[in-house]
Amino acid sequence: MLEDIISEWVRCINEHYKINRDGNYKVEVSNIDNKLRDDMFEFVESNKTLVQEQANASIIQSHAQAYHTSRKLTEILVEEMSDCVEEMSDCVEEMSDCIEEMSDCVEEMSDCGECEINI
Repeated sequence: MLEDIISEWVRCINEHYKINRDGNYKVEVSNIDNKLRDDMFEFVESNKTLVQEQANASIIQSHAQAYHTSRKLTEILVEEMSDCVEEMSDCVEEMSDCIEEMSDCVEEMSDCGECEINI
């Protein structure tokens, strides 16, 4: 008895998917009672939900990979920018030293008395 019920149920599910290959699920399997129809649609809906959950998990996994890649690229860029800022800081320091030396030279030249420099 139970084997017959399960066999009929599997037959109806298979026929449902064969009839509704396009995924619209609008055509119903004929010659089945309401209980079997309800059970079949419960299975179909559960199956659609499972397929959607698997697709979502795949999307989430690809987002996780994209996030990881983006984070790694950001780390590399921050490190490179940090190096550039450090180099720029060194250049500014060197320029400041040069300006100070030039200022000292100008001061010495004006103290020399032999040159006329208007500052």
